[in-house]
Amino acid sequence: MTNNRIAPPSKKKKKTKKPPSFSSIPDDVIVNILARILKSHYRSLSLVSKHFNSLLSSPDIYFARSLIGNTDARLYVCLWLPTLSSSHRHRWFNLSYRQGQLTLVPVRRALASSYSPDRLNSTTVAVQSEIYQMGGSNEDKRTRAVRVLDCRNQTWRRAPDMKMRNVIGGCTQTEETMTWGEVFDLKTQTWKPLPKPPSDDYINSYHNGEVFGGRLYFFNMNNNKKNYAYDPTEGRWVQEAGFVGLEGMTGPWCVIGSVIFAEHGRIFKWYDPRNGKWLGVHGLGLVYEKRAKNSRTIQLVNHGGKLVIIWDAWHMRQREHKSVWCAPVR
Repeated sequence: MTNNRIAPPSKKKKKTKKPPSFSSIPDDVIVNILARILKSHYRSLSLVSKHFNSLLSSPDIYFARSLIGNTDARLYVCLWLPTLSSSHRHRWFNLSYRQGQLTLVPVRRALASSYSPDRLNSTTVAVQSEIYQMGGSNEDKRTRAVRVLDCRNQTWRRAPDMKMRNVIGGCTQTEETMTWGEVFDLKTQTWKPLPKPPSDDYINSYHNGEVFGGRLYFFNMNNNKKNYAYDPTEGRWVQEAGFVGLEGMTGPWCVIGSVIFAEHGRIFKWYDPRNGKWLGVHGLGLVYEKRAKNSRTIQLVNHGGKLVIIWDAWHMRQREHKSVWCAPVR
């Protein structure tokens, strides 16, 4: 008698479905999703994967944000910080929210490492999503170099050099007569000379310049001299009868819309072009309380239509320590 055991039927293994991942989603769909998220979350999202980091730093994400109208202003601040070697080193910061507080957040090191050597007394101009840095000096030598910071991916690139070396201040009369200024064409990426104003004595005077309504205005520091504006579309200077009362504006200042904000005797004021008078900015009681007696206003900035006041102050007991403050005025 044989005992034939019948094997139990084998159970079929169920195939487990893998959870869906972002790798199976097209990049254009991911970009469209990321473009709708607050930029304050981008730093954390960039740590998810190298692919995420690549998408968040690509120009596509900023193009997608502009298409849906989800754009925001970013404030970049470059500070010169002393090092142990007694030389100065620049550090870049962003004005961002951290733990519910507005603070200066250091920009990633890759930005600083790609930017060398340090340049002093250079001029910076923001054009859309790029910051142009022109001229300045390096090791006591003036430079014609122009560097451009692309804020979309936080990388630097070279732009065509200026025709002559420029630095804030220190120009001789002969140099000013030869080349009073230069104009950079963003489309052709070329420089051309800026014609000097009609008045000869205007060249040797101290003046401030700012852009209003597509024109470049220069305000003469001498009440007896005229103010001029350069019209880039017409390529010529025109005399301006307005803006009376701007002659004494020598401290930090900025323009928001058609209003000029400036600091006069440690008091922040705004300029009314209708009557040519300076009026005090109200609601800054807390700012005046925070400012120490040894503080110094670094800059007034137009940050997305809002006034931002940046100042620094040395610590009384530890002179090697300095505090930098930012105050947005809504």
